[in-house]
Amino acid sequence: MLFSLIKLFGTFICRDLRRNVARTIITISGIALGVAVLLAISLANHTALDKFKETVDRVAGKANLEIQSISSARLDENLLYKIRWLPMVATKFTAIIEENVMLRDEDGPVVQLIGIDMLCDPEFKTYDDSASQSGRSTDVLAPNAALIGSRLAAEQKVSVGDTLTLLINEHARKLKVVRIMSSKGLGGAFSGNLIVTDIRTAQECLDMPGKITRVEIIAPPEELSDIQEKLRHDLPLDVSVERPSQRGVQVENMTRSFECNLLALTFIALMVGMFLIYNTMTISVIRRRTEIGTLRAIGVSRGKVLALFLLEAFAFGVVGTALGIVGGILFAQGALDSIAKTFEHFYFKEPIETVIVNPVILLGAFALGVTLTVAAAFAPAMEAASVAPAEAARRASYEMKTSRSAGRLAIYAFTVLALAAIAAAQPPVNGLPVFGYVASLATIIGCALLMPQTLKSILPPLSCICERLFSAEGRIAARSLYGTLGRTSVATASLMIGIAMMVSLAIMIGSFRQTVMMWVDQSLKADLFIQTAARSGGSKQARLQEATVQAIRSTPGVEAVDAFVEQPILYNGERTNLAAGEFDVVGKYGHLLFRSGEDARKLCSSMTNKDCLVSEPFAIRRHVKEGDTIQLMTPKGVEAFFVRGVYYEYASDLGYVTITRSKYIDLFGDTSVSSCAVYVKSGADPDKVRAEIMRRIPSATRLAINTTGSIRKEALIVFDRTFAITYALHAIAIAVALLSVINALFALVMEFKRDFGILRYVGATQQQLRRIVLVEAGLLGAIGNAGGLVLGYLLSLLLIYVINKQSFGWTVQFSFPWVFIAQSGLLVFGTALLAGLIPARIAANTVAPSVVRDE
Repeated sequence: MLFSLIKLFGTFICRDLRRNVARTIITISGIALGVAVLLAISLANHTALDKFKETVDRVAGKANLEIQSISSARLDENLLYKIRWLPMVATKFTAIIEENVMLRDEDGPVVQLIGIDMLCDPEFKTYDDSASQSGRSTDVLAPNAALIGSRLAAEQKVSVGDTLTLLINEHARKLKVVRIMSSKGLGGAFSGNLIVTDIRTAQECLDMPGKITRVEIIAPPEELSDIQEKLRHDLPLDVSVERPSQRGVQVENMTRSFECNLLALTFIALMVGMFLIYNTMTISVIRRRTEIGTLRAIGVSRGKVLALFLLEAFAFGVVGTALGIVGGILFAQGALDSIAKTFEHFYFKEPIETVIVNPVILLGAFALGVTLTVAAAFAPAMEAASVAPAEAARRASYEMKTSRSAGRLAIYAFTVLALAAIAAAQPPVNGLPVFGYVASLATIIGCALLMPQTLKSILPPLSCICERLFSAEGRIAARSLYGTLGRTSVATASLMIGIAMMVSLAIMIGSFRQTVMMWVDQSLKADLFIQTAARSGGSKQARLQEATVQAIRSTPGVEAVDAFVEQPILYNGERTNLAAGEFDVVGKYGHLLFRSGEDARKLCSSMTNKDCLVSEPFAIRRHVKEGDTIQLMTPKGVEAFFVRGVYYEYASDLGYVTITRSKYIDLFGDTSVSSCAVYVKSGADPDKVRAEIMRRIPSATRLAINTTGSIRKEALIVFDRTFAITYALHAIAIAVALLSVINALFALVMEFKRDFGILRYVGATQQQLRRIVLVEAGLLGAIGNAGGLVLGYLLSLLLIYVINKQSFGWTVQFSFPWVFIAQSGLLVFGTALLAGLIPARIAANTVAPSVVRDE
């Protein structure tokens, strides 16, 4: 049985694949591209998160518990006195400081500064290969002494004895390199891009006396749970006691929406590949119906015919997926670079050098690619198995069946589209737009099912138009497509989906970019924006001191200053941002945009210490609305705030809770600020005011002072950097669309050789045959373009108003990029005509007797 099947596969399937090498290569390429994109994104995502978790493990060392603040990024050092009982239960602990700092100047890299107690138990940290024995060496306790990672030393060309200059808050600090750590132990954290000092040195450098980042604990495993519960009972409510691995879980939760949306977009590319398989297999079955009928007549069972075509699909899947895995590994590095930029800007800073190739992900991608390929071929294979000898003798039987079933398929299509509309209205599931993805898939399937009826309706009138434009050749081309409705509808649907992916991404990116620019222009109305040079370069916790703020306020020409501060906090166990501003200034000069449409100046002017504003992402992701009361954990306990309004904001998908600065100072005792928005007096020159501010500030103070124009430019740079991976997906979408065009034309036009032979036999010239093929190519390109535009528009609505809204909480104003879409449409149409040149030449060179001999 198996031997006969293999023999039949070699003669019946492999021979046909060799005869149609071009179409075989194109189909395999479609599968390979879809798998490669999906695998590249998966590998990049997993690499970024794995590197973060690895860093957490390296920094934590053997620690199995951590104490951290819920209400801010820092802890009061006095907390250590409350856990002095730990050594009595055979438990060790040490304080840790961890901050991002700028190296050299505002154009330098951001590195991680870690401060630890150099005299702590050696079990906590290993600094280099020999440090387990020499970790207490006095060189690391010298004033301003620092150990640096090997990667940082190599990139900055730093040796032992050299001096490093760091930008921290407003000033530059110098540290002396006393040791270069190997990549083992702590030296491998942050990919070796780190500086380690004694905890007292770190506190002095960071201007945070009496503050630490967290406390790490090594507790006996058998008593871990009891110790954890006792610590939770003894310590203030605004601190957490968790396993170090919990930080990795938090980051996974933060980045989950971003990852899922990327994978959802790549599935569209994979789906186009599946349509290419469906297209190829369907046309293969149509073309070989007579041969299938002959096989059935000589006794080949339906099951064996089904197995033959599924085996062909399996071969396509294995070869295409294998090539896709190779391509995915090659593409993954570029995807990683783009994803790392997004993660660094929004979630965490972790330098990532190379992709980690996870065998489990490779096996998963291989299984998925092969499974989807076989699944895509199942319907055509079932059609082949259902062929009866008598039916196969009638060459047009399948086309007649497709034409008769077009109306029924249209009813199915509208049913599926109605289900898509219902799914789009459903809420997210665990913070993910699951029904949004379902709606997108249903929309694609619905539009594909609608294609036969659409072609049946528009091709007859198009044949009249083509006859007027291209004479008899135009009419023959249109009627030929109509007569092969089964082949034409599948090929056009494949082309439509490829173009739709390109169109939907173009609309989403263009709309998002336009929305961000409108938000920047309308919201940021201050004349000058001031922050430390370190923060401007990427050190998010760098602050301006109150003395600097007062110097700015007293500068001649300054009308008002909005001192703004932000810091990460946990809200209901999930990370978000707490911010504080001076609402009397914002109410008078600001232009916050509120979701309710309420006047911003009136609302802000009436803010009290018991009120807060929340950003739209926070409101959507935390299910908060105007008029609600939210509770925040602070150093002074739980504080309740009344939500006065929800404002539009696009700086972070984690969201913001914004309170008055006076309330923030009262709760946290912190007078430093993240940035200042400066409004100059009427008639004053902002450039002169800027120069005066710089003159009044001590020369050692390192500030970055930007105008609204430079902020807008910076916002564009950040946007483009953050969405680099989406731009890459857009480029791939164009490639997929073009591949669909070529595949569809090769699959259709090459199957018309018999028709060309008959035309040659009745007197058609080579030039006429070329024109017929090129008109067919143009019609396919035009119809595919139109269908892709409609489907792309529908998908863009789902991406913008459902998937993006539920994932990130951003309201995006719809913007249609007419120029780009027109250019892309012309590109696809031109590709369709170019793709028709080779089949046109083959058609023109058709030898009539050899083709129509069986007639």
